[in-house]
Amino acid sequence: MKKKLVLIITAVVTAASIAGCGVVTVVPIGQESSYTGEQAFDSSAQSSNDWTAVVDEIKANAADAAEAAAAGLGDGTAVKGTAKIIEFNTETPKHYLLVELDGYDGEVQIQAGGVYSGTALRDTQTLKGFEDFTNQTEWSQYAKALNKEADTQVVAPLALEESVAGKTVTFTGAAAENAGKIVITPVEMTIE
Repeated sequence: MKKKLVLIITAVVTAASIAGCGVVTVVPIGQESSYTGEQAFDSSAQSSNDWTAVVDEIKANAADAAEAAAAGLGDGTAVKGTAKIIEFNTETPKHYLLVELDGYDGEVQIQAGGVYSGTALRDTQTLKGFEDFTNQTEWSQYAKALNKEADTQVVAPLALEESVAGKTVTFTGAAAENAGKIVITPVEMTIE
């Protein structure tokens, strides 16, 4: 009797485990989206596609930098102006032009290569908002990718050197207040 019971239980367990098995599909790494339909987020492609529209919007909304700085800046304010370059600082990874802005006595820096910080470009544009992204990580990656576009499209072609000190810079960009100074991320910049 015990042998029959053991055989019946073994048969039931075997049948249940066989019935629970299905076909397993092995998906090659990097091809998941072809099976799920979900595309991986590409911050570089998004910022590259949006760059012209972001620049156009910032140019259209840019206020005088000295007036905007005196009035106080939010997370991102579109500004434009002309200033004298005091120095091209490369002592830290965050290179910047220290500029003297007529009508404003505080410190003003224009980001100029190396490491870019802040989210002023992302926060100034209205083309995309947080709700257009899956999560905070993608929203942050988009800000970094826009900063990289500024470096590639605006700053790098100028091939800045210390000899720019004393020259005049004309700029349009997104500004934010950071530790008591104004930091501008340019979307257009010329030096004469």
